[in-house]
Amino acid sequence: MNRPIGIVALVALSPFLLCGSTAPEGCQPEPQPSHTGAEVAGVAIAAGAVIGTVVLVEVHKSHHAIRGCVSTAANGLEMRDEKDGKTYNLVGVTANTRLGDRVQLHGSKEKITKDSAGDPTFIVEKMSKDYGPCKADTQSPAK
Repeated sequence: MNRPIGIVALVALSPFLLCGSTAPEGCQPEPQPSHTGAEVAGVAIAAGAVIGTVVLVEVHKSHHAIRGCVSTAANGLEMRDEKDGKTYNLVGVTANTRLGDRVQLHGSKEKITKDSAGDPTFIVEKMSKDYGPCKADTQSPAK
């Protein structure tokens, strides 16, 4: 009586035993894709959001900062921006700004009207970075 149960069990379990690594391809399950389209789209959207945020922060930061050497002017301190070459009159928090230092200042550029004369004004909120004294101009004087 135990023999028929053993044969039935062997027949019932044989498909599981035969679908191992040496079984024909028809017995092996279909390989599943490693990533679905939704996962790939989610990663792409997240990467785009991170890159967009970094670019936005850097652009916003650069529009509110100027870098150059601080010099004296008739109305106080001024600086020639290394990026755009414009000279700005400095107003606002200039206590830490020393004459003859190359610094990066954070603040805002005052809007210029068409009828205004003179250099534009930069309203200093804080000194972002002090690069030390300005290098001396090595150009020879014009003869």
